[in-house]
Amino acid sequence: MDTPSPVRAHAEGHGHLGARAWPDRCAVEKHIANVFLKLDLPPSGTDYRRMLAVLRYLQS
Repeated sequence: MDTPSPVRAHAEGHGHLGARAWPDRCAVEKHIANVFLKLDLPPSGTDYRRMLAVLRYLQS
């Protein structure tokens, strides 16, 4: 016998599930900031960290 999934039990559509499953902007920004810190690229007034991250990757 099949156990009803939470999706069926709550009658949620795909759009609602996608919105819940997708990370929010704050989580993405926090993850990116942590990546930059691990690459020793702290925030600065001139924000070229993405380019510097690519250069560090290419040099490794």
